[in-house]
Order: sequence, then structure tokens, then C-alpha cells
Amino acid sequence: MKPKIVEESPGSQSQSRKYLVRIRTATAEYEGLFFSPYPEKRLSEVLTRMDQFLNLKEAKDIASGETFPFMVISKNSIETIKVVKEWD
Repeated sequence: MKPKIVEESPGSQSQSRKYLVRIRTATAEYEGLFFSPYPEKRLSEVLTRMDQFLNLKEAKDIASGETFPFMVISKNSIETIKVVKEWD
């Protein structure tokens, strides 16, 4: 599968964003860094443009405290998602 290429219109500035998010699924709650290649400010707009999976870096299971360098979560398994912190 080829990676999705973000096309820019002439004169637009591509600006990625970084979010610290807290995600609750049916089985656990996780916190981690999410990097968006899209310039939208609202996380809901970014998630709409994305494919099936959400990638987190430096993820942590809130209940157990276990940390993971990288985690992939299906968008279908997400019950809630909250932005804890956002960087431009």
C-alpha cells in the first residue's frame, strides 16, 4: 500500500500539527502523541481526512502505566478522544 500524498494548492503553506491526545476504547484508555500532516486546526477535521488507523508515539496505558514507543488504534474502536495539549 502506497503512503497517502498530501497535495497542496499553489500559495498554501503546509503546516503539520502535533497533539497530545487521550483516547478511550472499550478495553483501555491511552495517552500519546499524534502527528497530523494536515494544516487543519480541529482534530475532528484531521480524523475525517485520515484513513482507518490512528498512530500514536510515546503512548501510555493510563490504568497500568505501561508505555509503548508506538501504537496503532483503529478509528472504529475509539469511543472518545480528547486533546490534552496542542503544538503548531
